[in-house]
Amino acid sequence: MRSTLRARAALGLASVAVLSLSLTACDGGADGTKADPSGAASSAQADAATDEPVDSSPAQPGQKAEKGQAPSSAAPARSRQPGGAAGDDDCVLGTTKIAMKEAGGMPSAVLLTATNNGSAPCSLYNAPFVSDPVAGHNLAVDEDSQPQAVVVLAPGRTAYAAITLAQRESTQNHRTRTVNVTLATKANSGTDGHTAVSSPGPAGLQINPSTRVTYWQTTEEGALR
Repeated sequence: MRSTLRARAALGLASVAVLSLSLTACDGGADGTKADPSGAASSAQADAATDEPVDSSPAQPGQKAEKGQAPSSAAPARSRQPGGAAGDDDCVLGTTKIAMKEAGGMPSAVLLTATNNGSAPCSLYNAPFVSDPVAGHNLAVDEDSQPQAVVVLAPGRTAYAAITLAQRESTQNHRTRTVNVTLATKANSGTDGHTAVSSPGPAGLQINPSTRVTYWQTTEEGALR
């Protein structure tokens, strides 16, 4: 009789254990979370567990993208170019008109004029390069005429440079009706080509080895001093 009761008790305990295991497998665990049949968390659950937003912006070459922030695409500020090329504020022939005029009745010189036809101020550096096509070289510069400051031309304003002329007849003299003028950069190199400038009179300019061209000046009087 006792053996029968013991057998029945053991059978009842085994049934309870099997039922408990079945319920655990169906519910997915003690924390109450339902188990995924594949054994992997869904992408929605993974995104919800992430505190920071996902950044899908591609980084530009040479840049490291920060999370939540697109990389900057701003171009670097433009800088002044070296000698031989015009800088940001240099006067250039495209916006500067070069001409020649008589020097107020002074037969010993003529005046080159540079007028800013652009919409912004520009700087005239050093002296102009004045090429004598007859002699095949540039005129020498009068270094004593260097101004105290760079000539800055506002739109519509004019600067002046004087060219001295030979007054006495000599075998070293020659005449030319046209000279080629090139503007200078801050580094004293040519900017953007040259322009041909005609003499103010039909006889042309009488030039010899002593002919000089001055630095740009803000007034006619300054150039002829």
